[in-house]
Amino acid sequence: MQKTDTPRKASQAGSAGRECCTDAPCDSGLRNQYFEGKRLTADSFKVEQNYLLERRRLLNRAIHGWGVVYGYALKPVSAKNCYTEDGSGWLEIGPGLALDECGRELLQTRPIQLGVEHVILLDGNGARIERPPDGSFEPRATQQQAPQRTEACWLLSAHYAEQSEGPIRVNDPCSCERHEWDRVCETVRFSLRYVNCAECCDSFDCELKCGCCEGPCCEPHAEQYSKEGGGRYESTNEHKTQANPVHRGGCSCLCEHLTGLSDVECGGLRPIDEPCAHISADLRHGVRLACVRLREGDCDNWLFDSWIEACGPRRLVKRNDTLFDLIRGCDLTRISAIGWAEWHRSKERVKWDAFKASFGDETSPNGGRNVTSKYWVEFSRPVREDTVRADCFSMTVIVDEDEAGWDVPRRVPILDVEKSAANGTPKGFVTRATLIVDAGWVDDALESRKTIFNHDVGTVEIEVRGDFIVDCNGQTIDANAIGLSPAPTGNGTPGGTFFSSFHVQARESRPRPPGHDNAEPRS
Repeated sequence: MQKTDTPRKASQAGSAGRECCTDAPCDSGLRNQYFEGKRLTADSFKVEQNYLLERRRLLNRAIHGWGVVYGYALKPVSAKNCYTEDGSGWLEIGPGLALDECGRELLQTRPIQLGVEHVILLDGNGARIERPPDGSFEPRATQQQAPQRTEACWLLSAHYAEQSEGPIRVNDPCSCERHEWDRVCETVRFSLRYVNCAECCDSFDCELKCGCCEGPCCEPHAEQYSKEGGGRYESTNEHKTQANPVHRGGCSCLCEHLTGLSDVECGGLRPIDEPCAHISADLRHGVRLACVRLREGDCDNWLFDSWIEACGPRRLVKRNDTLFDLIRGCDLTRISAIGWAEWHRSKERVKWDAFKASFGDETSPNGGRNVTSKYWVEFSRPVREDTVRADCFSMTVIVDEDEAGWDVPRRVPILDVEKSAANGTPKGFVTRATLIVDAGWVDDALESRKTIFNHDVGTVEIEVRGDFIVDCNGQTIDANAIGLSPAPTGNGTPGGTFFSSFHVQARESRPRPPGHDNAEPRS
């Protein structure tokens, strides 16, 4: 008896001072344990379904993030039963998929058309408000800030919602009749919230923020692993001088960022009054789709305006293939063609007559300037016209010095750039730039009998400074040359310099004056 009682006393003593946690709530997720003879009830299936849903949503928000995955295209359509000249009044929202902050999927499988009366109106804190008694969509607190209603902006968001379907009658054993819903349809509802129009174009802040790393792993790595020393780390003076102080370890920025993250608090769904459906939705965690404007219609109502900004406020989920495309720089503008492509890094020397003709002829309207015929650059998409200037380009001619054989650089005077655009290019943007050089320089350097090209082979180097040229998306062009290829350029990062070179034959000329040898030009 004493032998059997002793372990029990020890166990009780060991558990003294700590509470029994048998009935403690399982916050991490509760699932069913199945066994023979287990009686499955409605509560059993709810536990199983909730566990699977919450786990999937946890992975969605923890791994994928939140925002629009794809779709949800917006376009104005004519209002029904009301004529509008510009064909607007309603919004058509295309099919799409989005993830909200709680990890719930907002799936829309077909296009829908919405009027202003079909959306939910929210205040600045995300709480639902009723339309003012006078029917105006201008909140009273903001009427002084935005007296012109056509200039007021509204943020359109999508929200996860559930619609109960299949009403049935249920009789329990006590013969009490009640009504239940047989199914739940996961759907989407849309809201409008008044915002300052400047918010529609605000960029998203970097979420990855960290300070200076601390800890042993952040110290300079001045130790050397020695196999001969039994697998110990040994410090040597020679290795200390070669220590790399920027090793990344447990103190890296990414680790610091992820350690400080916490999960999102997501409450339950709240009922929404709709005349034809039993709907519950989460109006706190909406996914922003676009900024829109409203206007008063001719039918004593409010309509959507044709003005839509669908990319500025929209948060995006970056899929794996999108991330790889970003790494490759698929979003960047490149140099798609150059006029001297057949000369670029060629082993063959350019004939003198062709090189001379490449600078074009002087024309009177240009006022002593030559628009070159060969030195033009085309871009893969429009670039800002005001950023394409003469200082974006450089042309240097390198010749041999007579005395010591030095390579002497001579800079070609580029006066300006002639800019042109392909059909359909927006105003203020161009797709092609042609160099303009000084006509007087052409006469002296190419036409004169004492040109530097008379006796020696010249090397021509051309640079296009991509860091100076901004494309239509606000990014500098990816201008880095790749190997022997003249175009397209790009190494996957914005900016960089396109460098091109070629060799020019010496011009046919009179023999050199006495005292100068007539040796063959050097390549």
